[in-house]
Amino acid sequence: MGWVYNATPDVEAVSQYPVVLGVCLSLTILMVITVCLRLFMRAQASRLGAADYVMVMSMVFSIVYSALCISQSRYGLGLPLKLRPKADLATYTKINYAGRPFYQIGIAGFKTSLCLSYLRLLEGTSKSIYRIVIWIVIALSTLGHIVGALILIFTCKPVSKAWIPSEPGSCLPVGATFYGLAIFTIICDVVIIFLPIPLLLRLNIKPAQKAGVVCLFLLGLFTTICSILRLTQIHRVAFGDGNSTMLVLWGTIEFNVGNIVTCVPYLAPLLKGYVRDFRSNSGRKYYNSNGRSYAMETWTKDGRSQLQSHASAPKRTPSEELILSSQEPSHGGIEMTVEYRVSRDTLAIPKGS
Repeated sequence: MGWVYNATPDVEAVSQYPVVLGVCLSLTILMVITVCLRLFMRAQASRLGAADYVMVMSMVFSIVYSALCISQSRYGLGLPLKLRPKADLATYTKINYAGRPFYQIGIAGFKTSLCLSYLRLLEGTSKSIYRIVIWIVIALSTLGHIVGALILIFTCKPVSKAWIPSEPGSCLPVGATFYGLAIFTIICDVVIIFLPIPLLLRLNIKPAQKAGVVCLFLLGLFTTICSILRLTQIHRVAFGDGNSTMLVLWGTIEFNVGNIVTCVPYLAPLLKGYVRDFRSNSGRKYYNSNGRSYAMETWTKDGRSQLQSHASAPKRTPSEELILSSQEPSHGGIEMTVEYRVSRDTLAIPKGS
């Protein structure tokens, strides 16, 4: 027996199931590794928080959705609608129906996780209005995606008509429903991606570091591109040949890539050459007459060295602790090194002075 149930060898040869398997397996494995690395680094730094727990939920939903996509490929996903074995239609429709709420709620998860990370940037600041705006975005995005999941669950009356097309009843129009949900997703993506940019641009760090941090967050635009490409497939499903292969595949790509991109900033300490540390700390090096370097401690106003005062260090500001510093040195955050070279010149004293 081949991969596609009830399909002849000629029909299976046309199927795109190898593409479905390749994309789902590779991206899901990469996503799981990325999320686990983030969790490991956060746990090592004893900084696991709400954003991380939401990320775990999104990862689980993404795994389930990818598994359902792979299952669908055994029942016709990857084949043009007219070539799909009729004996597989009922099972395929049930699996496709089951995956919809996992997709809708799951993509809301990584968006919520990202917004919770933005709130972490605002800890210790007086930007109360900014915090309120972020909470409003979290609420609207989460509630909107939950409503979308409910719409997809109860799209037909009776509900069973969603997976038994021949049953009497009615369903919401596929085109209008899918377009509405896709447009809402894209709007949320764009708003959430650009939401922290004004805050990041005001960080008191070097321009090169600032550009790197902003670019890391702008990686989220790739999920928007995936959403748009998925949007272009809706017309084919609703008004064309009905082949939903690329619609489902772009949804899988968007879901996994969204989780990966959300975790990338937390892995910044691993990206040597781009971001080293994210904490403002002046570690000065001095050189003696032999050219050897040695460090001198920085002293606080109360007469203690910074090394002594770390245990009672004040709460970090956004400039000191970005969400990117998940496995940082003991002092954590943006590190600034200032080097001084001291040399002694022998001045020639003119005669007669």
